[in-house]
Amino acid sequence: MPALTTQAIVLRHADYREHDRMLTLLSPSMGRIEALCRGCKRPQSPLLSASEWFALGEYVLFAGKGHMTVTSCNLTESFFPLRTDYDRLKHATYLLSVAEAAAQPGERAVELFTLLARSLSRLAYTDRDAKAISAAFLLHFSAISGYRPRLSHCVRCGREMQDGEIRLFDIENGGLLCEKCHISFNQAHPVTPDQVKWMRDVLARGIDKTDQPPQNAPGPLLAAYVGERLEKPLLQEGLWK
Repeated sequence: MPALTTQAIVLRHADYREHDRMLTLLSPSMGRIEALCRGCKRPQSPLLSASEWFALGEYVLFAGKGHMTVTSCNLTESFFPLRTDYDRLKHATYLLSVAEAAAQPGERAVELFTLLARSLSRLAYTDRDAKAISAAFLLHFSAISGYRPRLSHCVRCGREMQDGEIRLFDIENGGLLCEKCHISFNQAHPVTPDQVKWMRDVLARGIDKTDQPPQNAPGPLLAAYVGERLEKPLLQEGLWK
């Protein structure tokens, strides 16, 4: 089989033998890829930077005996500033874990790849609040994954919600919940009218054209919502404090 060339972001790496690493890559055309990167831990290896978390570049892969092998990489971006800010590093690592949980081998992931690359760039190169960037990522991720939250009507009865009555978000059913339809708080998260307005604006215009949230971004709510849809536990200890 000839070599394959694809853009990719390194989602994870694991040491393999003395000088090698096994990489988990996100490719827009091939989804999640597991690839062996031989010799990349040697100090002078041209693949050293390309085998680090967050590395984005054009990877050349060879399909060998049961696994892919990275043969070369033209590194485009390392998002190096993330490594100098622990809070932003935590958020960036969390975004990688969401992308890894969602991406499937062999399935195109163009929208997810683009969303992840842009979100990492915002974390690395802007002063926008890291919690807001992560919350916006989760919001757009839910939309491109087919479970965009309902933010205008009660998710159970369908009645249009007035700003003054917005208090709960139904995690299980994926949207706002009016007081009359609420039976149990087990699957509902508190939400404020300002947070709902911010989410609506982010979905409509993007985070770059939306003001900072008037209070904490609804990260815990969106993390719970996405986590339930993925049915996979995602590390987020201390992320939203």
